[in-house]
Amino acid sequence: MTVTAKPPSTQDRPAEHGGARDSLLTKVLVRQETTLVLVMIAIGVFATARSALFLSESNLTSILRSSVIYFVMACGAALLVIGGGLDFSAGAVFTLGALSTCKLLVEGVPWPLAVPAGLAVCCAVGAVNFAVVTYLHVPPIIATLGTFYMLTGIDNLVTDGADVLPLPAGFQRVAQGSVLGVSNDVLIAVAVGVLFWFLLERTRFGVNVRALGGNRQAAVGNGLRVFRLDLALYVIAAATAALAGVVYSAQVGAGQVTAGGTSTTLNAVTAVLIGGVSLMGGMGSVQGVAVGAVLLSLIDNALVLTGIPPQYNSIVIGAILVSAVAVDHLRRARIYRKR
Repeated sequence: MTVTAKPPSTQDRPAEHGGARDSLLTKVLVRQETTLVLVMIAIGVFATARSALFLSESNLTSILRSSVIYFVMACGAALLVIGGGLDFSAGAVFTLGALSTCKLLVEGVPWPLAVPAGLAVCCAVGAVNFAVVTYLHVPPIIATLGTFYMLTGIDNLVTDGADVLPLPAGFQRVAQGSVLGVSNDVLIAVAVGVLFWFLLERTRFGVNVRALGGNRQAAVGNGLRVFRLDLALYVIAAATAALAGVVYSAQVGAGQVTAGGTSTTLNAVTAVLIGGVSLMGGMGSVQGVAVGAVLLSLIDNALVLTGIPPQYNSIVIGAILVSAVAVDHLRRARIYRKR
Protein backbone atom coordinates (compact mmCIF):
# COMPACT_ATOMS: atom_id res chain seq x y z
CA MET A 1 0.00 0.00 0.00
CA THR A 2 1.43 3.30 -1.10
CA VAL A 3 0.92 6.34 1.02
CA THR A 4 1.26 9.73 -0.64
CA ALA A 5 1.95 12.89 1.21
CA LYS A 6 -1.06 15.09 1.53
CA PRO A 7 -0.54 18.35 -0.36
CA PRO A 8 -1.06 21.55 1.54
CA SER A 9 -4.73 22.46 1.56
CA THR A 10 -6.00 25.87 0.67
CA GLN A 11 -6.80 26.32 4.34
CA ASP A 12 -3.15 25.82 5.28
CA ARG A 13 -1.72 28.35 2.87
CA PRO A 14 -3.25 31.49 4.33
CA ALA A 15 -1.88 30.47 7.70
CA GLU A 16 1.59 30.18 6.16
CA HIS A 17 1.30 33.57 4.53
CA GLY A 18 -0.12 34.97 7.72
CA GLY A 19 2.84 33.58 9.63
CA ALA A 20 5.22 35.27 7.20
CA ARG A 21 3.35 38.53 7.59
CA ASP A 22 3.47 38.19 11.37
CA SER A 23 7.22 37.57 11.19
CA LEU A 24 7.73 40.65 9.05
CA LEU A 25 5.55 42.72 11.38
CA THR A 26 7.55 41.50 14.36
CA LYS A 27 10.81 42.51 12.69
CA VAL A 28 9.43 45.97 12.03
CA LEU A 29 8.10 46.42 15.55
CA VAL A 30 11.33 45.37 17.27
CA ARG A 31 13.42 47.93 15.42
CA GLN A 32 14.59 50.95 17.38
CA GLU A 33 13.46 53.25 14.58
CA THR A 34 9.85 52.11 15.04
CA THR A 35 9.88 53.14 18.69
CA LEU A 36 11.31 56.53 17.79
CA VAL A 37 8.77 57.12 15.05
CA LEU A 38 5.95 56.38 17.50
CA VAL A 39 7.47 58.88 19.95
CA MET A 40 7.69 61.46 17.16
CA ILE A 41 4.04 60.90 16.24
CA ALA A 42 3.01 61.35 19.88
CA ILE A 43 4.98 64.59 20.14
CA GLY A 44 3.53 65.77 16.82
CA VAL A 45 -0.04 65.12 17.96
CA PHE A 46 0.59 67.00 21.20
CA ALA A 47 2.22 69.94 19.43
CA THR A 48 -0.51 70.13 16.78
CA ALA A 49 -3.18 70.21 19.47
CA ARG A 50 -1.41 73.16 21.10
CA SER A 51 -0.38 75.04 17.95
CA ALA A 52 -1.75 74.91 14.41
CA LEU A 53 1.61 76.15 13.13
CA PHE A 54 3.31 72.84 13.86
CA LEU A 55 2.16 71.12 10.66
CA SER A 56 2.84 74.12 8.44
CA GLU A 57 5.27 73.56 5.58
CA SER A 58 7.65 76.23 6.85
CA ASN A 59 7.80 74.69 10.32
CA LEU A 60 8.37 71.15 9.10
CA THR A 61 11.11 72.46 6.81
CA SER A 62 12.65 74.24 9.78
CA ILE A 63 12.70 70.97 11.77
CA LEU A 64 14.48 69.17 8.95
CA ARG A 65 17.03 71.95 8.46
CA SER A 66 17.83 72.15 12.16
CA SER A 67 18.41 68.38 12.27
CA VAL A 68 21.01 68.55 9.48
CA ILE A 69 23.88 69.46 11.81
CA TYR A 70 23.06 66.71 14.31
CA PHE A 71 22.74 64.10 11.58
CA VAL A 72 25.92 64.92 9.66
CA MET A 73 27.95 64.82 12.89
CA ALA A 74 26.20 61.67 14.07
CA CYS A 75 26.95 59.70 10.88
CA GLY A 76 30.68 59.64 11.52
CA ALA A 77 30.23 59.29 15.27
CA ALA A 78 27.88 56.33 14.78
CA LEU A 79 30.34 54.53 12.52
CA LEU A 80 33.04 54.99 15.16
CA VAL A 81 30.82 53.70 17.99
CA ILE A 82 29.71 50.70 15.91
CA GLY A 83 33.40 49.97 15.42
CA GLY A 84 34.00 50.03 19.17
CA GLY A 85 35.35 53.58 19.53
CA LEU A 86 34.11 56.83 21.07
CA ASP A 87 34.73 60.51 20.34
CA PHE A 88 33.85 63.33 22.72
CA SER A 89 35.91 65.94 20.87
CA ALA A 90 33.26 66.38 18.16
CA GLY A 91 31.98 69.75 19.39
CA ALA A 92 35.44 71.33 19.35
CA VAL A 93 36.30 69.73 15.99
CA PHE A 94 33.01 71.17 14.71
CA THR A 95 34.19 74.67 15.66
CA LEU A 96 37.74 74.14 14.39
CA GLY A 97 36.49 72.98 11.00
CA ALA A 98 34.19 75.98 10.73
CA LEU A 99 36.78 78.53 11.81
CA SER A 100 39.57 77.07 9.67
CA THR A 101 37.38 77.19 6.59
CA CYS A 102 36.03 80.67 7.34
CA LYS A 103 39.54 82.05 7.99
CA LEU A 104 40.57 80.92 4.52
CA LEU A 105 37.39 82.34 2.99
CA VAL A 106 37.92 85.84 4.39
CA GLU A 107 41.50 85.69 3.07
CA GLY A 108 40.08 85.26 -0.42
CA VAL A 109 40.50 81.51 -0.90
CA PRO A 110 37.62 80.13 -3.07
CA TRP A 111 35.24 77.96 -1.09
CA PRO A 112 35.84 74.80 -3.21
CA LEU A 113 39.44 74.95 -1.91
CA ALA A 114 38.77 76.36 1.56
CA VAL A 115 36.30 73.64 2.55
CA PRO A 116 38.60 70.66 1.81
CA ALA A 117 41.46 72.47 3.58
CA GLY A 118 39.32 72.99 6.69
CA LEU A 119 38.26 69.35 6.64
CA ALA A 120 41.87 68.23 6.24
CA VAL A 121 42.89 70.12 9.40
CA CYS A 122 40.24 68.24 11.36
CA CYS A 123 41.13 64.89 9.80
CA ALA A 124 44.57 65.42 11.30
CA VAL A 125 42.88 65.84 14.69
CA GLY A 126 41.12 62.51 14.15
CA ALA A 127 44.48 60.90 13.43
CA VAL A 128 45.87 62.37 16.67
CA ASN A 129 42.92 60.92 18.61
CA PHE A 130 43.65 57.53 17.06
CA ALA A 131 47.35 57.74 17.96
CA VAL A 132 46.66 58.69 21.58
CA VAL A 133 44.14 55.87 22.00
CA THR A 134 46.16 53.22 20.16
CA TYR A 135 49.79 53.93 20.99
CA LEU A 136 49.50 55.66 24.37
CA HIS A 137 46.69 53.32 25.47
CA VAL A 138 44.56 56.17 26.81
CA PRO A 139 40.85 55.24 27.03
CA PRO A 140 38.89 56.85 24.16
CA ILE A 141 36.66 58.93 26.44
CA ILE A 142 39.69 60.46 28.21
CA ALA A 143 41.72 60.94 25.04
CA THR A 144 38.94 62.68 23.14
CA LEU A 145 37.86 64.79 26.13
CA GLY A 146 41.44 66.00 26.39
CA THR A 147 41.38 66.85 22.68
CA PHE A 148 38.08 68.66 23.19
CA TYR A 149 39.51 70.98 25.85
CA MET A 150 42.72 71.64 23.94
CA LEU A 151 40.88 72.46 20.72
CA THR A 152 38.46 74.73 22.57
CA GLY A 153 41.44 76.77 23.75
CA ILE A 154 43.00 76.78 20.28
CA ASP A 155 39.72 77.93 18.70
CA ASN A 156 39.65 80.94 21.01
CA LEU A 157 43.34 81.74 20.55
CA VAL A 158 43.14 81.68 16.75
CA THR A 159 40.20 84.07 16.62
CA ASP A 160 40.76 86.12 19.79
CA GLY A 161 37.20 85.15 20.70
CA ALA A 162 35.71 87.02 17.70
CA ASP A 163 33.48 85.55 15.00
CA VAL A 164 34.94 85.21 11.51
CA LEU A 165 33.02 87.23 8.89
CA PRO A 166 31.86 88.40 6.38
CA LEU A 167 31.66 85.22 4.36
CA PRO A 168 31.31 85.15 0.56
CA ALA A 169 27.76 84.93 -0.77
CA GLY A 170 28.72 81.93 -2.89
CA PHE A 171 29.73 79.99 0.20
CA GLN A 172 26.55 80.90 2.04
CA ARG A 173 24.49 79.58 -0.87
CA VAL A 174 26.00 76.15 -0.18
CA ALA A 175 23.54 75.86 2.72
CA GLN A 176 21.04 78.66 2.15
CA GLY A 177 20.22 77.92 -1.49
CA SER A 178 17.80 75.29 -2.77
CA VAL A 179 17.27 72.87 -5.62
CA LEU A 180 13.71 72.20 -6.79
CA GLY A 181 12.42 73.68 -3.57
CA VAL A 182 14.61 71.52 -1.31
CA SER A 183 17.20 73.34 0.82
CA ASN A 184 20.82 72.63 -0.05
CA ASP A 185 21.71 71.78 3.54
CA VAL A 186 19.01 69.09 3.57
CA LEU A 187 20.36 67.72 0.29
CA ILE A 188 23.85 67.63 1.82
CA ALA A 189 22.51 65.64 4.77
CA VAL A 190 20.73 63.22 2.44
CA ALA A 191 23.92 62.73 0.42
CA VAL A 192 25.94 62.09 3.59
CA GLY A 193 23.30 59.67 4.87
CA VAL A 194 23.20 57.69 1.62
CA LEU A 195 26.99 57.50 1.54
CA PHE A 196 27.24 56.22 5.11
CA TRP A 197 24.35 53.79 4.63
CA PHE A 198 26.15 52.36 1.60
CA LEU A 199 29.46 52.14 3.49
CA LEU A 200 27.91 50.38 6.47
CA GLU A 201 25.42 48.09 4.73
CA ARG A 202 26.85 47.34 1.29
CA THR A 203 30.64 47.25 1.56
CA ARG A 204 33.31 45.01 3.03
CA PHE A 205 34.41 48.01 5.07
CA GLY A 206 31.02 48.09 6.83
CA VAL A 207 31.18 44.35 7.52
CA ASN A 208 34.64 44.76 9.02
CA VAL A 209 33.52 47.71 11.16
CA ARG A 210 30.68 45.65 12.65
CA ALA A 211 33.03 42.72 13.22
CA LEU A 212 35.56 45.00 14.92
CA GLY A 213 32.95 46.49 17.26
CA GLY A 214 31.26 43.16 17.93
CA ASN A 215 34.39 41.30 19.00
CA ARG A 216 37.77 42.99 18.68
CA GLN A 217 39.78 39.90 19.66
CA ALA A 218 37.98 37.78 17.08
CA ALA A 219 38.55 40.50 14.47
CA VAL A 220 42.29 40.42 15.20
CA GLY A 221 42.28 36.63 15.09
CA ASN A 222 40.56 36.66 11.70
CA GLY A 223 43.25 38.87 10.24
CA LEU A 224 41.43 42.20 10.06
CA ARG A 225 43.74 45.20 9.86
CA VAL A 226 42.48 46.66 13.10
CA PHE A 227 44.85 49.63 13.24
CA ARG A 228 43.84 50.78 9.77
CA LEU A 229 40.17 50.43 10.59
CA ASP A 230 40.52 52.39 13.83
CA LEU A 231 42.47 55.14 12.07
CA ALA A 232 39.84 55.39 9.33
CA LEU A 233 37.01 55.56 11.86
CA TYR A 234 38.56 58.33 13.96
CA VAL A 235 39.43 60.35 10.85
CA ILE A 236 35.91 59.90 9.42
CA ALA A 237 34.32 60.97 12.73
CA ALA A 238 36.45 64.13 12.75
CA ALA A 239 35.67 64.84 9.09
CA THR A 240 31.89 64.68 9.60
CA ALA A 241 32.12 66.89 12.70
CA ALA A 242 34.09 69.43 10.67
CA LEU A 243 31.67 69.18 7.74
CA ALA A 244 28.78 69.89 10.10
CA GLY A 245 30.62 72.99 11.33
CA VAL A 246 31.17 74.18 7.76
CA VAL A 247 27.51 73.68 6.87
CA TYR A 248 26.45 75.53 10.02
CA SER A 249 28.71 78.46 9.14
CA ALA A 250 27.12 78.62 5.70
CA GLN A 251 23.67 78.54 7.32
CA VAL A 252 24.34 81.47 9.67
CA GLY A 253 26.80 83.37 7.48
CA ALA A 254 29.66 83.45 10.00
CA GLY A 255 32.29 81.33 11.68
CA GLN A 256 31.11 81.45 15.27
CA VAL A 257 33.53 80.75 18.11
CA THR A 258 30.66 79.91 20.43
CA ALA A 259 29.19 77.34 18.04
CA GLY A 260 29.94 73.73 18.81
CA GLY A 261 31.18 73.04 22.31
CA THR A 262 29.77 70.67 24.90
CA SER A 263 26.13 70.92 23.87
CA THR A 264 26.90 70.07 20.23
CA THR A 265 28.99 67.08 21.29
CA LEU A 266 26.26 65.77 23.56
CA ASN A 267 23.57 66.28 20.93
CA ALA A 268 25.55 64.28 18.37
CA VAL A 269 26.21 61.47 20.85
CA THR A 270 22.56 61.54 21.93
CA ALA A 271 21.36 61.23 18.32
CA VAL A 272 23.64 58.21 17.93
CA LEU A 273 22.44 56.46 21.09
CA ILE A 274 18.76 57.30 20.68
CA GLY A 275 19.07 56.02 17.12
CA GLY A 276 19.86 52.54 18.41
CA VAL A 277 23.64 52.38 18.09
CA SER A 278 24.99 50.17 20.86
CA LEU A 279 27.73 51.57 23.07
CA MET A 280 29.09 48.02 23.17
CA GLY A 281 29.78 48.25 19.44
CA GLY A 282 28.77 46.13 16.47
CA MET A 283 25.14 47.28 16.24
CA GLY A 284 23.41 50.30 14.75
CA SER A 285 22.07 51.80 11.54
CA VAL A 286 22.21 55.09 9.68
CA GLN A 287 18.41 55.08 9.42
CA GLY A 288 18.12 55.00 13.20
CA VAL A 289 20.61 57.84 13.55
CA ALA A 290 18.59 59.91 11.06
CA VAL A 291 15.40 59.39 13.07
CA GLY A 292 17.26 60.21 16.29
CA ALA A 293 18.59 63.48 14.84
CA VAL A 294 15.15 64.56 13.60
CA LEU A 295 13.65 63.64 16.98
CA LEU A 296 16.04 66.02 18.77
CA SER A 297 15.01 68.89 16.48
CA LEU A 298 11.35 67.95 16.77
CA ILE A 299 11.45 68.11 20.57
CA ASP A 300 13.10 71.53 20.55
CA ASN A 301 10.63 72.87 17.99
CA ALA A 302 7.57 71.44 19.72
CA LEU A 303 8.53 72.93 23.08
CA VAL A 304 8.95 76.39 21.54
CA LEU A 305 5.63 76.26 19.67
CA THR A 306 3.68 75.01 22.67
CA GLY A 307 5.11 77.69 24.96
CA ILE A 308 6.86 75.25 27.27
CA PRO A 309 10.00 76.76 28.88
CA PRO A 310 13.21 75.70 27.10
CA GLN A 311 14.60 74.30 30.34
CA TYR A 312 12.34 71.29 29.82
CA ASN A 313 14.18 70.42 26.60
CA SER A 314 17.03 68.75 28.45
CA ILE A 315 14.62 66.94 30.76
CA VAL A 316 12.63 65.49 27.86
CA ILE A 317 15.71 64.52 25.84
CA GLY A 318 17.34 62.91 28.88
CA ALA A 319 14.22 60.89 29.63
CA ILE A 320 13.88 59.75 26.02
CA LEU A 321 17.58 58.83 25.87
CA VAL A 322 17.41 56.66 28.99
CA SER A 323 14.11 55.10 27.91
CA ALA A 324 15.25 54.39 24.36
CA VAL A 325 18.47 52.71 25.46
CA ALA A 326 16.70 50.71 28.18
CA VAL A 327 13.90 49.54 25.88
CA ASP A 328 16.39 48.64 23.17
CA HIS A 329 18.43 46.62 25.66
CA LEU A 330 15.36 44.70 26.84
CA ARG A 331 14.22 44.14 23.27
CA ARG A 332 17.60 42.76 22.19
CA ALA A 333 17.79 40.51 25.25
CA ARG A 334 14.38 39.07 24.43
CA ILE A 335 15.36 38.44 20.83
CA TYR A 336 18.55 36.63 21.86
CA ARG A 337 16.64 34.47 24.35
CA LYS A 338 14.30 33.35 21.58
CA ARG A 339 17.26 32.42 19.42
